[in-house]
Amino acid sequence: MKVAPIILFILMSAGLRAENPDSLRQVLARLQGAGRLPVLVQLCDLPYRSIIANEEGRQYAEEILRLAPAAHDTAAWVTGCLCMAGKQSKALGKSDAATWLGQAQALAARHPALMVKVLFWRGNYHLELGQADSALACFNREVRLCEKYRLPASEYVLSLGMAAKVYSNEGKAALADSLGRLAFRACKSEQDSACAFQQWGSVQEDLGHPEEAIRAYLEAYRLELKSGNIHLASYNLKQAAVVIREQGRYVQATGYLEESIRLAKSVQYEPGLASAYHSLGALYKMTGDYGKALQYFRQALAMKKDFGRPRKILTTIENMAGLYLETGQYDSVLALCKTYLPLSQKIEVARAETSLAFCGAVAAAKTGRTEQARSYLKIGEKAIGQVKAKEELPPLYDNAAQAYASLGFFEKAYRYQGLFQNAQDSIYNAEKSRIIAEMETRFETVKKEQEITALSNQNKLKNTQQCGLLGGLALSVLLAFALWRNARFRKQHNRELTTANTELNRKNHEVETLLREIHHRVKNNLQIISSLLRIQARHVSDENALDALRTGQARVRSMALLHQCLYQGGQLKNIPIKPYLNDLALSLFDAYRTDAERISFRTDLDDLALDVDTAVPLGLIANELITNSLKYAFPDGRKGEILLVLKKKKDVLSLKVVDNGAGLPLDGGKPVTNRTSFGLELVGSLTEKLNGQLFFSNGQGATIELVAPYPTSNVPTT
Repeated sequence: MKVAPIILFILMSAGLRAENPDSLRQVLARLQGAGRLPVLVQLCDLPYRSIIANEEGRQYAEEILRLAPAAHDTAAWVTGCLCMAGKQSKALGKSDAATWLGQAQALAARHPALMVKVLFWRGNYHLELGQADSALACFNREVRLCEKYRLPASEYVLSLGMAAKVYSNEGKAALADSLGRLAFRACKSEQDSACAFQQWGSVQEDLGHPEEAIRAYLEAYRLELKSGNIHLASYNLKQAAVVIREQGRYVQATGYLEESIRLAKSVQYEPGLASAYHSLGALYKMTGDYGKALQYFRQALAMKKDFGRPRKILTTIENMAGLYLETGQYDSVLALCKTYLPLSQKIEVARAETSLAFCGAVAAAKTGRTEQARSYLKIGEKAIGQVKAKEELPPLYDNAAQAYASLGFFEKAYRYQGLFQNAQDSIYNAEKSRIIAEMETRFETVKKEQEITALSNQNKLKNTQQCGLLGGLALSVLLAFALWRNARFRKQHNRELTTANTELNRKNHEVETLLREIHHRVKNNLQIISSLLRIQARHVSDENALDALRTGQARVRSMALLHQCLYQGGQLKNIPIKPYLNDLALSLFDAYRTDAERISFRTDLDDLALDVDTAVPLGLIANELITNSLKYAFPDGRKGEILLVLKKKKDVLSLKVVDNGAGLPLDGGKPVTNRTSFGLELVGSLTEKLNGQLFFSNGQGATIELVAPYPTSNVPTT
């Protein structure tokens, strides 16, 4: 179960409508004795509880608990208990939140409005422990109390949204959708609507509807900004940015996150600021800017340590450990594992324990600490069996494969690499089933609309026939008989055609599904081979062998990308060559860890669709030529540019790779080299397969051009 996102959602959903509490602190400083109680209650109530530090909150709560019983103020007493429960330092393992929640519930037993608040935070508590059923029981009871006693709409909307969130997190789409829509109908103000949109965005995100989630979060952001609720405006904008980031729209996501940070800073909202820093760090990690990623992760971690929320701390630590591992900072990985692996075990966060243990195993193996690496392997192997959320497993399986490979246990590494692929397949198939179900629903809706239209048209035709009968009974009888026979024949013919078309469409769909599945499986198998070559390369020190492994991995990856294009594209015969070549080139730059500031890459590609027999050799040729430029055209750190060109000129296909590097040694227009020539031999062989010719030339650098007949079975894409 995805606990961390739910906890953040809960804290933000708790009616956070206030700005800076400094004015209340100033008022409190001028008061004494029982006169301080109302101000203390305000500081400890929902609007401020999430934005004041733990130690400060506990001090306020302790004073409330001294003053409230004497004043016979049950509401203040409950607020003090809830604040004490929420401000426990869970990172120290000394939390007695359950005791304070129990005392608050006992005090609120005869006060429905107070009980609703207690149930909200008790549900929060159960969610943080991963007890979804207990949390759901609290939220459902909260809903019933709101309905029975007609409590304020804000409480009702919030409780409905929380129940919907738990259902969506467990994949129960129908229940989540029903409660979410009920929350919208219960809204009485713009603040209620903002809360409902925020919750709806979170539910749609869980259910795999990113565009709907983005629209909901942005609408909540607009409403909160309009109302002056800067904390929640910052939060909703950050949530929209995270969904956009996962879609690969990094520029837009960066802009939203930077604005979210600006808003959080303007009201000194530190929890939101820490969350936005973490999200921006994750974005830069995804784009390969590890320096900025680490900078933002460190800022997030420094702030999260003040909040006493270990699960949030571990989320950032996992990302930092993976980043350190990726950049070869193995001692830093081990330092994080030493400090935070015990914390993940103490609070039983299996995902974090697994991730840190396998990262620690790789780092220890890389630094020659074999026994320590084996110890971390045992911890990771045990912890991974405790991870229940399927969506969390793929990266953990990949970590496990790397960890076992680093110690030479290649059989185990291969098994985990297979589990990694199977887990990805499972997620892919679940998403595919969801999309198919949605399409079927839409199809049935359209079909019913067509049937209604057909019935309407038949009624119009019948009315026309009745008018004709009034003009002449005999003629009308003959005409009606003729129409009846014609209609009967037409209906029978249409039924036969419909049956035939339905069967044909079904078979075509089955064939398409089978072909896509075949291409998907082929891609996965090629991906496993590529991953094994990558794992093996990490344990090879000989440069020639390492180069051969990387080259082989690149060739396998080029074919895997092609099959991915086939099963993801709209056509199963022809491949859109432009995105394929773009992805291929970018994967090569990534494989050879090319600095984009040193070697830039441009393309000039016609938008063509080529069949497999043409696309496979063409992709392999492009792979070899770009690889050749990356490896040899820019020695000694020289800067330069590589240009990939694909053009169709009449009946001729031209593929050209141009660089402004060192050039090729040529003899009579043919390359002369002392290097291993398998790559160029492969290019020559593939060129013959395409019935083409190769041309080599030097200008400001090297130019290699393939010219081949354009296959008549291929057509330009539209």
